[in-house]
Amino acid sequence: MSKAIDDLKHEHEAILSALKILDTISEGIGNGSTPDKSDLSSFLGFLKEFADKCHHGKEEGMLFPALIAAGMPEKGGLIEVMLAEHALGSDYIPGNG
Repeated sequence: MSKAIDDLKHEHEAILSALKILDTISEGIGNGSTPDKSDLSSFLGFLKEFADKCHHGKEEGMLFPALIAAGMPEKGGLIEVMLAEHALGSDYIPGNG
């Protein structure tokens, strides 16, 4: 499981890097810059395919069930919080809601 956890950690780092790019885009918009539509489309594609489907799919399909099997509560704890965060994030992606 250690390799799988390491992979998920690296995916978190990639997602955080992408969100830093979004911050930069947002700052540019705040300063009057117009972002390139193809860049935004690519960014949304990354969030939709990598973060939402691939990464969250691994967590929800493998990690969370393993944690539940190890005794972590499915309701009223961290797993429920993480699932709510996944749903909230997914709702922000156009075409997912």
